Amino acid sequence: MCPSFSNRRSAMARLLAAALAPASMLAAAHAQAQAAWPIRPITLVIPFPPGGQTDVVGRLVGERLSQRLGQPVVVENRPGVNGSLASEAVARARADGYTLVIGGPGTHAINQLVNPNVKYDARRDFTHIAMLGRGPMLLLASPRLKVASVADVVALAQASPGTVNVALTGIGSSSHVTTELLRQAAGVSFNNVPYKGDVPAMTDVMGGQADLLFVPATSAVGFAQAGKLRALAVAGDRRLAALPDVPTMAEAGQPQVVNYSWTSLAGPPGMPADVVERLNQACQSLLADSEVVARLAAMSNEPTPGTPAQAASFIAAEVARWSEVVRKGNIQVQ
Repeated sequence: MCPSFSNRRSAMARLLAAALAPASMLAAAHAQAQAAWPIRPITLVIPFPPGGQTDVVGRLVGERLSQRLGQPVVVENRPGVNGSLASEAVARARADGYTLVIGGPGTHAINQLVNPNVKYDARRDFTHIAMLGRGPMLLLASPRLKVASVADVVALAQASPGTVNVALTGIGSSSHVTTELLRQAAGVSFNNVPYKGDVPAMTDVMGGQADLLFVPATSAVGFAQAGKLRALAVAGDRRLAALPDVPTMAEAGQPQVVNYSWTSLAGPPGMPADVVERLNQACQSLLADSEVVARLAAMSNEPTPGTPAQAASFIAAEVARWSEVVRKGNIQVQ
């Protein structure tokens, strides 16, 4: 072989190696960073104010994730537009596993169906990591309303269409779509009165300014036990341990009216598979923890373990389910 040719080939090889070195170093660093994840605090966004089901479950999950991942999980409450603003911000965040969000029926199923200003699709614009827990919706009446059962409510609404005032905890909320389920199933009409959240809605029902409402059992069991609200039915597949004398909607003659307020963990689209898997495993571990199960039960919630694929399938099914209810009820944010 010609010495000059050999020297040129050797020089080219050295140049090529030098050119590839940064890329290989970057790939190695990326792999090392992924293997070490997490190496800094994780932000867990709760898209509602403190105190509600999403917040309470989210803080419990954040605390237990921190223990299992070895890094602080910093909870940030960012309310606004029924949770859509914070959820959209997470959908646009870096997909590195350091920004996550607690999802629920409004933020990750219903909002996009009723509000044209919501700029994300929960099915494709998030990485769904795990379902966390669920609690049934509860139908409650004002103590001043002369009804003792769901059948009484239906009879009253049939006798005086549009005069029964039903408090909604928000347009497009779980409260709203569960009310719509009952309206469609029973073939009656209500006068819907929207509020901004569970507490003001329940306050007016307690005071008699509104007649009825559906609200997550988490928010209302204590008021029902104290007699401040009259629990008429549970929109779940079984009775609540905390209210054993309150029938299910099926037992009350309305089997189509089943709805749970649920929570989930999600992140931006395109998160690394190994990070998603580690987060999911941490979630399965904490959901099996007897203390976590007990704390959820105290809120009339139950854990909902499962894989990321199962979480994504559930979200898609929720969007499909509520699409039909919203369409029939012509529900839109004005």
